[in-house]
Amino acid sequence: MTEAKAGAIGVIGAGAVGQSVAMLLAAGGWCESVHVVSRTGLSARALVTDLEDMCQVIGSSVRAIHVADPGRLVSCEAVVVCPRAEFINTSRTNVRMAGLNANAPVIASLATTLAHYQGLVVMVTNPVDVMAHLFAEVSGCPRVYGVGSNTDTARYRLTLARLLHVPVEDVEGHVIGEHGDQAVVCASGTRVNGHPVEVPVGRVRRELADRPARVNAGLGRTRCGPAGAVIVALRAGLGLEDRVVELSVNHEWRWMGIPLRFTAGTPTVCLPRLDPAEARQLSAADTKLRDTYEPLARLHVPARPPRKEKTAVTRTATRIATAGQAATVTSNTPVVTNWAIRYFGPWWNATGTTAADGPQVIADVNPDRFTEITQRVADHSHEETVYANTSMLVDRDDDGTVLASQPDDKLVYRAEPGGPLRIYGCEDVPVALAAARLAREVVRGQLLADGWSILHASAVVRAGQTVLALGGKGAGKTTTALLLARAGWHLLANDRVFIRREDDRVRVLPWPSAAAIGLGILDALDWYETVRERLRSGEQLHPTQRQEVTDTLRSGSRTPMWNESGKELKPQFFPDQLHSWLGLTLAPEGHAARVLFPEITPGTEPALRDEDRSVGADDFFTAGTEDRYPDVFGLLPTGLPDTQPLLDLLGGLPRNALSLGHDVKANTDFLAQVVTGPPA
Repeated sequence: MTEAKAGAIGVIGAGAVGQSVAMLLAAGGWCESVHVVSRTGLSARALVTDLEDMCQVIGSSVRAIHVADPGRLVSCEAVVVCPRAEFINTSRTNVRMAGLNANAPVIASLATTLAHYQGLVVMVTNPVDVMAHLFAEVSGCPRVYGVGSNTDTARYRLTLARLLHVPVEDVEGHVIGEHGDQAVVCASGTRVNGHPVEVPVGRVRRELADRPARVNAGLGRTRCGPAGAVIVALRAGLGLEDRVVELSVNHEWRWMGIPLRFTAGTPTVCLPRLDPAEARQLSAADTKLRDTYEPLARLHVPARPPRKEKTAVTRTATRIATAGQAATVTSNTPVVTNWAIRYFGPWWNATGTTAADGPQVIADVNPDRFTEITQRVADHSHEETVYANTSMLVDRDDDGTVLASQPDDKLVYRAEPGGPLRIYGCEDVPVALAAARLAREVVRGQLLADGWSILHASAVVRAGQTVLALGGKGAGKTTTALLLARAGWHLLANDRVFIRREDDRVRVLPWPSAAAIGLGILDALDWYETVRERLRSGEQLHPTQRQEVTDTLRSGSRTPMWNESGKELKPQFFPDQLHSWLGLTLAPEGHAARVLFPEITPGTEPALRDEDRSVGADDFFTAGTEDRYPDVFGLLPTGLPDTQPLLDLLGGLPRNALSLGHDVKANTDFLAQVVTGPPA
């Protein structure tokens, strides 16, 4: 498969870092052209000539182009900003702040030239956190990131690996905050081979300061490390590679380095857990950067309106539809609506839209509304329930309005009769999770009202013919579906499905959800190492996954884990990761053709069981048996469809009771024989 390519990438500045970035881009071959700009033009022309020679020697198709006017870079997909004004740095502390007053006019001028540029901007010029903030505010560009913390994190992992005598790939940890003296070493959350370690923070800090000093002493400027960080930021921001990158970005009005999880070019904040001391350090870094920035803003940002006047927020929307039913998720952050596309797209139809279609779920990051509704629910008489495994407090007004709060997740909800369902939270990922759950519940209510029922089953499809696997928890439904999907069938669902009678057939739709797959199954199906390596490279599974599961995967342990109630703790996959990580193909619907009732018994050979098992009423989800998503907001119809016609049709399908062992090949061969053989 040919890797996706970027178009043109601009590089402003032909100094140490600019040269290294341009060289890596030209040699990498994943962009079409590199456009180089420098202050006088002399160094840019020289660099382009040198790059042309290199591309000819190594056979790279990337074109190097000299551009005289930085304003012409607006045609590029991304621009790297790395000029350095002329000044002598004599500072022994706050080294990166030394160029503040010299570099700020240069950056402000470039930002004015590139005003409202819509591509990706990667800032390198120091002090990088402040310069990224300045460029973003002067230019109005929506996607500005500063490198620095990513380089710090790489240095941290290298240093800790050498101090602890472990491979660097076993070290997981971040450096965030300022790219400078007040960088925050996230020691409390650092893991080595998946386990917490004692971090010699003092020695680490000394090495973080000494490494760039050694480079500067011998070469005059650091270049290769920052250039590598730029390449990582470009590939992640342009959607060429999914990974976590520590970048300086505007998060809740604070510009500093934090980890961002990029998925198809969309960033999601994934701050590590901090102990109280680290939290105080991060606050101090924020204060320092704010205090440094404000005088610059007064000099270089024209007619800045007060923050509270910045109310114009570009809203985005995602339409979710299946079987003629639809709902729309809208939000003040694209993280929420992009999440909905990723979550529903592989199984239902989810697309960006500009018009609301069907009921609306409005999901916004709004800490003020969160505080207001949380307090109101707490002050009124309320009931308590559990929704999506988290405590929820519910207050019902006389007019039918429902207010609810989940303080542990920092989420609140408001549902008015006949109106949209509103969700407010303090961070984008919890809001995105809640929006996906509730949008599914909205569509679920429409489907149930339209005659659909929910069956506790996994399902695979081939040529429109669906095989359903039923049974209690742990019976082997998911294993059966995964074995068949791995053998070429298309996975339609791993836990529950929507079904409805249409003429004399049973139509089957998927229930979109994160897929829980046990460590043992991952190992048996040869997926374990793939998942482990992706996690160790910075990619993430679904955030509902427990941290101990992530730690276990990264450490290489195959031993299953169990919670206090005896339930296995499993890795949780986004629907799209079933395809991109595990190589499975997903199906949007099918018609029931056969029913299996598997039972896994260790040590046995796969065989048919002499048992006349059939689908029963207990295999359906009802309001009384739904234990994860109670109908708090009145989204479901009061009466559910009669399941007897479905039972009659399902009872007439070929069905088999099966015993499966732990031999993957034997199980797969046996299942393939059963589902493709003559009717039972």
